[in-house]
Amino acid sequence: MLVTHLRAKVEMGRHGHLKDSPVLIVDGNASKSRALIVDRFPAAREVREGMSLAEAMSHHEDAVVLDADEPYYRQVFARVLTALQEVSNRVEGADLGMAYVRLDGLEGLYGGEEGAVSALLDAVPAFLSPRVGVADAKFPAFVAARARSGPGASQVDDDVGAFLAPHSIDLLPVSASARSEMHRFGLHTMGAVASMSRHVLADRFGPEGQRAWSLCHGIDDTPVVPLASEEPVVERISLSLHSSSIEALLVAVDALLRRAFTRPEVKGRHAGVAHLLGTAPGWPTWERSVRFKQPVNAWERAAEIVRNRLEADPPSHPVEDVTLTLADFTGQSIAQLALLKDARRDRLQRLVEADRRLRPLMGGRHALYRIAGVAPWHPVPEMRFLQTPIDPSGQDTIRPLLAPNPVDVREDAAGEPRSVCAGKRWMEVARIDDRWTIDLWWLPKPITRSYYRIDPGDGRLITLFRDCVDHRWYRQSA
Repeated sequence: MLVTHLRAKVEMGRHGHLKDSPVLIVDGNASKSRALIVDRFPAAREVREGMSLAEAMSHHEDAVVLDADEPYYRQVFARVLTALQEVSNRVEGADLGMAYVRLDGLEGLYGGEEGAVSALLDAVPAFLSPRVGVADAKFPAFVAARARSGPGASQVDDDVGAFLAPHSIDLLPVSASARSEMHRFGLHTMGAVASMSRHVLADRFGPEGQRAWSLCHGIDDTPVVPLASEEPVVERISLSLHSSSIEALLVAVDALLRRAFTRPEVKGRHAGVAHLLGTAPGWPTWERSVRFKQPVNAWERAAEIVRNRLEADPPSHPVEDVTLTLADFTGQSIAQLALLKDARRDRLQRLVEADRRLRPLMGGRHALYRIAGVAPWHPVPEMRFLQTPIDPSGQDTIRPLLAPNPVDVREDAAGEPRSVCAGKRWMEVARIDDRWTIDLWWLPKPITRSYYRIDPGDGRLITLFRDCVDHRWYRQSA
């Protein structure tokens, strides 16, 4: 199964208004001067993958340039592979947009080979325009799918060599230098390679020449290596703030790891890898994979390793929703944690049990939380401290400790607070004790506020602010 131009098709779904425009997708990790094209929209016909951005722009001066969002593309293709596994339990994800599927044995389930192929095509979203090549070996099947001009399936007949003969050697899975050398020798098609002596090709090109000769004759004995069927453990959490703070991200990671390692299916098992995926509206997807040298079975040890990795290589843009995936589980045992850590864990478990007993009295809400200082110096109070439930099974989002609450305020002619509604009672403002403004225009979501510390006449001081973005009044607890 082949999805050509997967990146472009995904981006066309995201940017439908650009589908008829020349759009170039470049390697997002490279500088603009060194950026290479990884895909392009159909309107950019003269552009090919691997071309430099400067060369591509010479063909399309008005082209729109998008940074490749590789984590998201892999997410999309992972969902495709999962859908294919619903059709066959022997699916290999060979590369982004390319998968091999064993069809033998499925004829009885789908009414023959044609029915199994139809089920594969139906499993892939139509906007990806999937192509299927059917053959007795992987390479001929790939060429058959690659040769199609549109979605659907192509069957390789019994004379595999004749089918492959007219196709370019650029489809051969050998190094670019070997292909270039073959072209210089006048071997432009697979038929030309197949007509050569196997020994001559082996002498001139080494093992790659010998492999090319075999493939061009339709001989490919590489097996389909099925994807691991083990279900990973996935946990998600949302930061209530659109934040680029590494401290806030670390709090989220701790909460996710605590939650994941308390899942029943993880008990007694050791995780080999932790994968983090972060998203925020308007920003590229961010991801990090941390592979543990020794599998871990405690969230504290996993958090220590993941924290070190993130502090050394933090995200370069904000994240709002964070997904943790634990995978590569084993039953391997490791050294016991220190007695001190066991004692701390016992104390934590007692707190968790207390929270669960109190929860019915709290209307189902958590009663006990951890407080983490992420930016005590921040001018916006709700960005200084975050709270997460003590109970790791709690699915609450991470919340700011000092979140403001909407409040009704009557303004005077100057737009300043004249009276405030407390409950159902209005209180007149006796005096304004202090006033100040903050304007954090550079944040992903700019914050502009006018603050007032008022005295309602009873000796208390209340802090209010008017949000200059949504033009509403709030009461701040700090």
